[in-house]
Amino acid sequence: MKHSILSIALLAGMANAFAQPMLVRDINPGTASSTPSRLAAMGKKLVFSANDGTNGFELWVRDTSGANLAFNINPASASSMSTTANRSMAMSGKFIYFPANNGTSGTELYRWDGTNPPMLAAEIWSGTNSSGVDEVISYKGKIYFDANDGINGEELWVYDTTSNTATRLTDVNNAGSSTVSSITVYDTLIYFTAFNNTVGTELYSYNPNTNSTMLVSDIEAGISSSSPNNLTVIAGKLYFTAFTTANGRELYSYNGMNVMRLTDIVVGSNSSINNTSTGAKIIAALGTKIYFAGNDGTNFGHLYAYDPANGNTALVYRTNPIGNSNINTIFAVKNKLYFGAENGVNGNELWMYNGTATPSMIADIYSGSLSSSPTDFLQMDKTIYFRATDSANGTELFSLMDSTLSIKNIAFAGNVNVYPNPTAGNVNMDITLEKAATLSVTVADMAGRVVYQNNSTNYAVGRNNVTIPMANAAAGVYIYSLKDEQGRMMTTGRLVKQ
Repeated sequence: MKHSILSIALLAGMANAFAQPMLVRDINPGTASSTPSRLAAMGKKLVFSANDGTNGFELWVRDTSGANLAFNINPASASSMSTTANRSMAMSGKFIYFPANNGTSGTELYRWDGTNPPMLAAEIWSGTNSSGVDEVISYKGKIYFDANDGINGEELWVYDTTSNTATRLTDVNNAGSSTVSSITVYDTLIYFTAFNNTVGTELYSYNPNTNSTMLVSDIEAGISSSSPNNLTVIAGKLYFTAFTTANGRELYSYNGMNVMRLTDIVVGSNSSINNTSTGAKIIAALGTKIYFAGNDGTNFGHLYAYDPANGNTALVYRTNPIGNSNINTIFAVKNKLYFGAENGVNGNELWMYNGTATPSMIADIYSGSLSSSPTDFLQMDKTIYFRATDSANGTELFSLMDSTLSIKNIAFAGNVNVYPNPTAGNVNMDITLEKAATLSVTVADMAGRVVYQNNSTNYAVGRNNVTIPMANAAAGVYIYSLKDEQGRMMTTGRLVKQ
């Protein structure tokens, strides 16, 4: 599996050169996937789970020395950590908390100080059984998580980082497991979804001050479930999706007192929003509007916006004008939205929207019609990390930097500058290498049609110049890519022809 970190340069509407994506390290040689997950910031370190093909899914860290295996928590078995998407770790004090399995205690809550071996923080289900800790969040010196003690089923728990003790907080379904998920801090309470054999799966809150649990609302009245998902806190409100028989799955908000349905794009019982895996990030804010992945009654997963000022919902853009856009994640940073979407040609790839211009695909990470499916976004300082798939490296770790976040190369043994960009004529690509390399250059339009290709060429140490003939190319956006002999993506970015 290849662990690749790709720094994708974006067009900022200026003619300056771009910092380019680069492979940082091949963690697992070959085409298998390291499938990085649980991305989390620990100071200036990026901590995550990954598989190097030898040790299974274990604790990894990326810092100034590169990406390296931090600890093999379960050396006697395949893996200590999972590959579940849309999960993170929780930082409190000098420790970071996460679920792991050491091969003896099952999957339980662990903590790590960034230097010494990770320690078992709490064994909820004693012995070799797993308590199944999955979601972990930090709030006021405590770690909230879901776990099963073997007696009460899966419930909400808390770990006190001062006393180093774990306590079960809820028993929502006293007849069995409550299946707690989507644990989120809003205002001063802990919100989550849970199952009760009277009201089904609905939204609950836990008050740490009064040690009390409350049903927020039985949105789908009776035993049927509304199954709230995608909980996201924006501008003093809790936004989420939920299902009712009458309206399907729609966008809702909660202001601490009242739950309100906000959308019904497809009027009636058909859903305006598809259900997703637990915790998927498909709701985000940009400016004064709330953006989400919605359905138009025929096709799924287009970019929609809800305006809290007037209550209106509007279609922003169909990345695929004749089919499903299938937006699978939306991530807001500064004044932009990044999201994975399809256009009917390139598969599910990384797109960007700044709130005014037409959304555009940043790069075709998995060349052709197959999908890179970017997800698990995390911003650290001036870098956005995420996981995605390409043909040569499998599912790996990528990074993104554009001029609004600061341009910076990470670990590519050289630099690539593309100029002028935008251009009215030909384009220069300067490839400056620290060591000789065999590379190929390709430029394709947004439909995937190749307009220029320079097959494998030997480039010497130092500056190499490639002239890309664009004078007769139609105006529009193009994707350029630089690959090595094995077909691994070294650089990709956008080129604009005026």
